[in-house]
Amino acid sequence: MRSKQFVALTGSVIAAIISITTLSLAQGQHTLQGKVHYPNGAAPPHPVRVSLTFSGMPVYETFTDLSGRFSFTGLRRGMYQLTAEGDDQTFETTRVNAEISAYGSAPQSFTQNIQLRLKTGKAVPAAAVLSADLADPNLPAGARQEYEKGVRDAQDNKAEKAMTHFKEAVALYPAFYIARVALAEQYSKLKRDADARASYEEAIKTKPDRAAAYVGLGILFVKQKNYNDALGPLRRSLEIDKESATPYLYLGYSEMMTGDYKSSEANLLKAYEIGKPTIAHIYLANLYEQIGEPQKAIEQLQAFLKENPDSPNSAQIREAIEKLKKKAAKKA
Repeated sequence: MRSKQFVALTGSVIAAIISITTLSLAQGQHTLQGKVHYPNGAAPPHPVRVSLTFSGMPVYETFTDLSGRFSFTGLRRGMYQLTAEGDDQTFETTRVNAEISAYGSAPQSFTQNIQLRLKTGKAVPAAAVLSADLADPNLPAGARQEYEKGVRDAQDNKAEKAMTHFKEAVALYPAFYIARVALAEQYSKLKRDADARASYEEAIKTKPDRAAAYVGLGILFVKQKNYNDALGPLRRSLEIDKESATPYLYLGYSEMMTGDYKSSEANLLKAYEIGKPTIAHIYLANLYEQIGEPQKAIEQLQAFLKENPDSPNSAQIREAIEKLKKKAAKKA
C-alpha cells in the first residue's frame, strides 16, 4: 500500500504537472512543422516516428510522410523538444529544441527541421532502401498507397481520416504490421481504447518479434491506470529493443505504482540515460520520497527545475522541495 506521503506528493507534483501542461497545450493555436532528413539533405526512405514534448511531458507523436515532413498543431508559446526515433541500423535517435515564440492572437507557423545523426561507420543509405514492411514483395500496391495516405493524414493530426486509410491497408493485406500499429495509435488518439487494444494485439500476432505494438499496448494500459497489465508488454518490448527511452519510462512508472521500487528506479534511470525525458526526475522524486530518501527526492526535483527553468509547475515543485527539506532535516 502506498504511503500517505507518497499520495500527497503525487497529488501536488505529478497531477499538477499533467493537468497544467495538458490545459496549456490544449488552448494553443500555433503550428510546428519541419522535415526529417539525412546529412546530405535526402529524406529517409521510410516513415520516422517524431515525438513532441514540453517540459519533459509527452504532447504528440506522429510519423513523417514520404518526403520526411511532419506537423503538429494546436500549440501554445514555449520551448518544445522534438525527437526523431532511431532505427537501430543506420541512424541514432536525434533530438532538437523548437521554440514557438509567437506574439499576438493570430495563429502562426514555425519550422524546425531535424537532421538525423548517422551511427558510427554508417553511410547514408540508397534512396531505394525501404523499411522491411514496405519492401515486402507480397505487399499489394493498393495497401501501400492506403498506408501512405494514412501517414500523411496522421502527421496532419487528422485521426479519423488516417484511421480509414489504415483500415483499408490492413483489409488489403492483413500481415501489414506497421499499418496495424498505426491504426491502433489513431484509435488511441480518439480514446477508442478497446479498438486500440485489439489492433495492437493483432499486430503482435502478426509480428511477435517486433517491439512497437508491445510498447503501444503497454502505454495504453498505463493511460488506463492498469499498471499491472502494462508490465508484461513493456518488459517484452525491452527484450526485443533496449534502445528506446519510452518503454523504460512507462515501465519504471508502472513498477513504481505497483510497489516494485528497485526495478522502477533502475528503469527510470535508464530512460533518462537514453532519452533525457525530464519527467523521469519527477517520477524518481516520488519514488525516493516513498522509500524514505528525501534528499535524493530533492536532488531529482532540483534537476527537473534546472532543466526546465520556465516550467509552469515551478511553484508546486519548489513547495515540494521545501517540504522534503524539512523531512530530510528530521531524518538527520
